Amino acid sequence: MAEERMPLKTYASVPWLIAFCALMSSGANLAMGIVLLALSDSGGDVALGVLTLVFALWGLVGSILALVFIVRQNRYNRSQARFIAQVSHELRTPLTSIRMYADTLTMRRYETEEDQARLLEHMVEEIARLEALTEQILEARQKKSPKAMPPVSLEDELMSVLHPFLEKPQYKARIHVSVETPLPGVCVDSHDFRSVVSNLVQNALSHGGEGDIQVSLASHEGRCVLSVRDHGKGIDASMVRKLLEPFARGADTTESGIPGFGLGLSIVKDFCKRYGARLDVDKHPEGGAVFSVVMKVV
Repeated sequence: MAEERMPLKTYASVPWLIAFCALMSSGANLAMGIVLLALSDSGGDVALGVLTLVFALWGLVGSILALVFIVRQNRYNRSQARFIAQVSHELRTPLTSIRMYADTLTMRRYETEEDQARLLEHMVEEIARLEALTEQILEARQKKSPKAMPPVSLEDELMSVLHPFLEKPQYKARIHVSVETPLPGVCVDSHDFRSVVSNLVQNALSHGGEGDIQVSLASHEGRCVLSVRDHGKGIDASMVRKLLEPFARGADTTESGIPGFGLGLSIVKDFCKRYGARLDVDKHPEGGAVFSVVMKVV
């Protein structure tokens, strides 16, 4: 006879039940201690009341801490489950496309060399998308401390990131770049900076509507400022903190089926934290959102 197992939801409710029982027990002991002190006629009764209150307070502190840890653990479990679901969905899409294109090429289901070249081009695009998703996951998991490094040419790093975007016809007409020269030196890791640019630009392309995107790099008040502006709906100030957390995505983003893990802005936030920079998120007066990374100069 097969052994019957309790459903997962039942196991998940056990810690809450234990913490609730401990909290109720501590509350009862606290009430008893108060009653003993109120009705005490001798030193022994006072001592017993004090000890009861002390034990009750310790029990209350432990119960509250247990509840806090349970809440945090449940929040982490939900975040982990959401992350696994998003990763599975986002990785499955390019893998399915690659498999389809590979099968088409293997079975020679194309008529001309132009069709073959187009299929290969689509495969390369899906592979690049898969690499970008994998890289984003790895960057979100790596919390490396910055080391002393020489100043880098942010203009060169910026253009190296934007070059693949500008090569695509659907993006070339939308992305406008402005670089102020000369720029002051900034001591950051070039890979980290390129990741920030890539995530901000990709975020603007995915969530900033169909309008133009302005990418600028300039010096302002003794700082070097990277700004990316879109012409979308903008972001409410109340949502900024939430969207900077890992795996956080707006409700409209999820409903519209826009791909992504919700890691891009958290990677930018982590960059600012590690290099002493500042991330400003504002609504532009003429519409759209402006993301500005304000970096220290040499």
